[in-house]
Amino acid sequence: MRRAAPPSLRLDVKEVPAFSRVAGTPRGLGFPPGEPPANASTDPGPSLLLAHGAPTAVSELTMVAGGELAVASVPGVAYTFRAPVLERFHDRRPPGLSRALGAAMSNVGLLLADDGWRAVVLPSLGDLAADLGDGPVALRADGRLLAAAADGAVAEIALPAGEQQATHAASPAALCYAGETLLVAVGAAVGPPGIDPVEGSPALDLAGAASAPRAASRHADGSVSIWDEAGERIASWTAPIAGSLSLAMSADGEHVALGTTHGDPAAAALVRADDGALVRYVDGARAISPSPAGDGVVVGGDWGAVWLRDTGRKQ
Repeated sequence: MRRAAPPSLRLDVKEVPAFSRVAGTPRGLGFPPGEPPANASTDPGPSLLLAHGAPTAVSELTMVAGGELAVASVPGVAYTFRAPVLERFHDRRPPGLSRALGAAMSNVGLLLADDGWRAVVLPSLGDLAADLGDGPVALRADGRLLAAAADGAVAEIALPAGEQQATHAASPAALCYAGETLLVAVGAAVGPPGIDPVEGSPALDLAGAASAPRAASRHADGSVSIWDEAGERIASWTAPIAGSLSLAMSADGEHVALGTTHGDPAAAALVRADDGALVRYVDGARAISPSPAGDGVVVGGDWGAVWLRDTGRKQ
């Protein structure tokens, strides 16, 4: 049987400025200039070329496997794409699916559904390790180690064998790997397992850099903090967007990615980690993810997903 060509998103192929908005044009979907938001950097990111797109709506989107794949989700379904062309490979629909994440430098992902977290292989989304509980969980960037919290302990599990490597006494609100170091969030504190909680706004999420020993935490009061692998706070600033947010770090730890996963108004932003200055902002998007290869970003929302290519880098 002859297969139909995969659907594509009609694009108004132009350069996308650092501060843009999603808009329909006679030529297709475009990203014309938008008003610079508060705390916009005076030295923002370069204009990027709108290069590829897919008409699959996404609320969360992450580039993985060194920039060769992307994993995405909307409530009820997870997707994988070949990057940067954003050709859709597979989807999976476990009951109650709400999140899909991935390891920056490998083809391993995490799915959250009604039956808890599971580790999956990409792009097929088939199980590597199921029954991980309600979490929190974290993947090391190389996809070879998984951390899962349950019953007052955090277990580190080797993949793909599924063998337990270490156990730490902890009941964290969030986990991540900063480079190769496991960090936990306990109250307002972030650091290696065994840290004591401290007063302050509690951390809700953690995200680590793939190739740098640093992490970002998002707190209940709307602030974001940057930490080193020893649990020392490097910087703290107010998130430029509010609501139900996704949190991620670029592979080099230089930028924090934030996106409005649900609710309106939708926006996605890249923020300089060290001082909170906005370097890229897309009004009308829900997710943004820098490529681990450093050659562009993917942006997604209710309208689909697009690849914005850095024309200043060798492809």
